[in-house]
Amino acid sequence: MTQPADARKRWDADERYGGVADASAFAAEIAELASLARRPRWVAEDPDVHLIPHLRDATKPGQTGLRLLQASVSQDGVLTVAFEHAPGASRRDIRRQAWALLGAIAETMASVREHHAGGQVILDVVTGEPDSATAFASHGHTVRLIMQPQVTEPPS
Repeated sequence: MTQPADARKRWDADERYGGVADASAFAAEIAELASLARRPRWVAEDPDVHLIPHLRDATKPGQTGLRLLQASVSQDGVLTVAFEHAPGASRRDIRRQAWALLGAIAETMASVREHHAGGQVILDVVTGEPDSATAFASHGHTVRLIMQPQVTEPPS
């Protein structure tokens, strides 16, 4: 088998060092979302009005195990929402909780990028509707979810 240019393992038990195919079957949809995201004034106004209620509902007790801490909208329309998760939650559990939140606000197209900073898990999201998916005009949202561990008080 030919080794790919990057011969690192993709996970701990990877013995193949390469996949079985490319993702070109979905490349047109990815390109479509990227094109929409570049449209002037495509990001919808008032994400705090249109998205926050859904995120609040998704974090009601017994729903995701998360607590909504704060939300703000930047001048460029990015809705940043911070959530608190249980201390010691696994990376997989945090990701499941974050994707449950995304399910509450995602539209027919979405791009999600996860990264980590200072103990936080951060998901940068673009979600929206293409021209043909809705009776409404094409529009989208930019959202940054910040997942941080619950701060536990030291014993006194």
